[in-house]
Amino acid sequence: MPELKGSKTHENLKAAFAGESQANRRYLYFAKQADVEGRPDIAGLFRDTAEGETGHAHGHLEFLEQVGDPATGAVQHPPQGGEAREAKEVADAHGMNYGSPLFFDKANLDKELHRVFEICNGCRLCYSLCPSFTVMLNRIDELDPHAGEASGKHLEEGGAMIEEHEAAQLLEKVEVRTENPVSLLQEGDYRKVVELCYECKLCYPKCPYVPPHEFAVDFPKLMLRAKINQAQEEGIALRERDLGATDAVGTAMTKIAPIANAAAHSRFNRALMESTIGIHRDRILPEYASETLLQWWSRRAPLPPPAEASADVAIFGTCFVNYNDPEIGKAVVEVLEMAGCRVDVPEQVCCGMPKLDGGDLEGARDLARKNLELLMPAVREGKKICSPGPSCTLMLKSEYPELLPGPDSKALADAVVDASDLVLQLARGKKLSRPAQKIGKVAVHVPCHNRVQNIGYRGRDLLKWAGADVQMVDRCCGMDGTWGMKKEFFAESLKVAEKAARAVEGAEPDVVCSDCPLAGLQLTQKTGRRSFHPVRVLHRALQGDSLRSPRRDEGETS
Repeated sequence: MPELKGSKTHENLKAAFAGESQANRRYLYFAKQADVEGRPDIAGLFRDTAEGETGHAHGHLEFLEQVGDPATGAVQHPPQGGEAREAKEVADAHGMNYGSPLFFDKANLDKELHRVFEICNGCRLCYSLCPSFTVMLNRIDELDPHAGEASGKHLEEGGAMIEEHEAAQLLEKVEVRTENPVSLLQEGDYRKVVELCYECKLCYPKCPYVPPHEFAVDFPKLMLRAKINQAQEEGIALRERDLGATDAVGTAMTKIAPIANAAAHSRFNRALMESTIGIHRDRILPEYASETLLQWWSRRAPLPPPAEASADVAIFGTCFVNYNDPEIGKAVVEVLEMAGCRVDVPEQVCCGMPKLDGGDLEGARDLARKNLELLMPAVREGKKICSPGPSCTLMLKSEYPELLPGPDSKALADAVVDASDLVLQLARGKKLSRPAQKIGKVAVHVPCHNRVQNIGYRGRDLLKWAGADVQMVDRCCGMDGTWGMKKEFFAESLKVAEKAARAVEGAEPDVVCSDCPLAGLQLTQKTGRRSFHPVRVLHRALQGDSLRSPRRDEGETS
C-alpha cells in the first residue's frame, strides 16, 4: 500500500480533521446563541450535531495516528516502538492506580491533569456528556485566541460555510500555534472540573484512548485521584464524613425511623441541614425503614432447601436497600427462591463507594477489607454475590481488586452479579414462569453504572421477558448518590436529569423503573412519579398484582 505520510492524502486528512473539529466549534457556537435567545430545544439539536462532527473527526484521527501525527495540536507524543503495555502497567506509569508510588505525587498529578485535558481538548467527543467536560472545554475556548476565528467571529460577519482556502488558512494557524490554551488554565479551573465530576464513568467506554492505549486516559479515575489528593492535603470535609458513614447513620435512623422521616419533611430542619452539612433543602431524601433487610432476614423462617438448586446465591443488599428500601431486597430474595435458588443474606457493611467518592481512600479500603472477610466464605462455597445496586456492584467488581490486590478480591469480583442480570439468566433458562398479571407500559431507566459494566440492558430485557411494554430511558440522571444532594450541585444535577425526565414523561408509562434506587429518586424529583426496581415490579406481577407510578397528587401503589 502506498506510503501515507507526506502524501497529498495525508494533507487532505489533516485538512478534513481540522474542518470537522472546527465544525464542532461552529455548532457549539450556534448552541450558545440559541441558549441566549431562549431556545434550549434548538441548542440541544446543535450540541448533538457537534457531537456527531466530533465522531467524524475521530475517523480521520485513526488514520493520522498511523503516521504519528498528533492531530490534536497539543497531545504528548506517545512512547515510541514496541507493543502497547498492559492496562495496569500503563495506568501505573501515569500514577492512576491506588498502589502506584506516583498516586500522591502532587507534581505528577498536576502533570497528568494538564496532559489529559490537552487530549480531551483535541478530541471533544465527550463535550456534552457531563458538566465537567462542558465547563473544561468552554473555559479552554475562552482562553484560546483562535477558538472564535472559525466559529463566532467568522459566522457573525458572513454566516457562510468555511471555503477551501479558508480551511487551509485555518489549518495553518492550528499547526503554527505555539501558545496552548490548556497551559493558561489556573488551579481554580482544574478544581472546578474535578468538583463537577460525579463519577458516572460514561466517558470511559466512550473514550478511544483508555488503557492500554498509549495515551492512557482514564478521566473518571483522574478526577477521583484529584479528590483523594485534595482530601489528603486539606482533610476530609465534615459533610463527606457524614455522607460516607452510611452504616452508622443508617443504624441510628432506622431505630427512630418515624421521627427521622418526619424531621426530613420539616422546612426548618431542612434549612438547618443545608446550612450545616450542605444538603440542599429541596432534595427529596430517601426515607428510613423501621426494619432493615438484615433484620428481616434474621427473623424470617427459613424455607426448605430445594433438592437441586438453580444457583447458590448470597445477597449483597447495599446500604440503600438495607436501611431505606428493604422491599427491593425482599423481592430479590423471593424471586430467586421462586426460581429454585438457595439464598442467603450474610452480614455485610457498606461497599465503600461513598467514602471513596468523598476522598477517603483508607476508609474505603477498610470497608473493602471487612466485606472480603464477611463475603469470602460464600464465595469459597461457590455462591454468586447478587446485588440490586449498580454502584455497589461496580465497586465490588472494579475497585476492590485495586484497593486490595490479591486472589480474594479477584475471586469476589468474579462472583458478583447484578440482580436483574441473574434473574434474567434464570428466566431465560426456564427456571421462572412468566407472570400472568399484565405489567403494562414501563419506562425503564438504565443507570450509568450498569452501562459501564457492559452487561447489557438487563432491567429492560427482564421486563420485556415478563411481557411488559417497555420504553428504555438511557440518559444519565445526574444523581450520583451524594453529589446530587449537595447544595452547590443540586441545580446542575437537575439540569443533567432533564433529558431522562423528558424521556420518562414522553413514554406515558404505567410504572417507572430503574435498577438504581437513587437514580429512581432523582426521576421522582423531576417527574413526580415514584420509581421501582425492575425485580420488584416482576415480583409484584408474579404475586398477581401490579405496581404503578402515577404522579404524587394522584396517589400511588407501594
